[in-house]
Amino acid sequence: MKVDCLEMVNLWNNRHNSRLIVAPILVEIGELVSYFSLFVIQHVIRSANVPAHLCAKRACTLNVMESWLEDNPGFLLTSLLADCRENAFV
Repeated sequence: MKVDCLEMVNLWNNRHNSRLIVAPILVEIGELVSYFSLFVIQHVIRSANVPAHLCAKRACTLNVMESWLEDNPGFLLTSLLADCRENAFV
């Protein structure tokens, strides 16, 4: 998983020694990802993670829950397409 929040990466990497309020959440995530053969959280610069940044920005402005089951939301479609093109040759 790639995130543009270095603090999140550090929290994840030190989750076993943490007494922070988020520690139980990180432990629960750790239990869920144990079903994967590999799970790594990596830091990337925000410009390399535009779709995730746009989703977080959108979530901060909502007063209700939104879900997208069938379609990509319009505010996100352009960045998703750009992200797919950039990663097509990786």
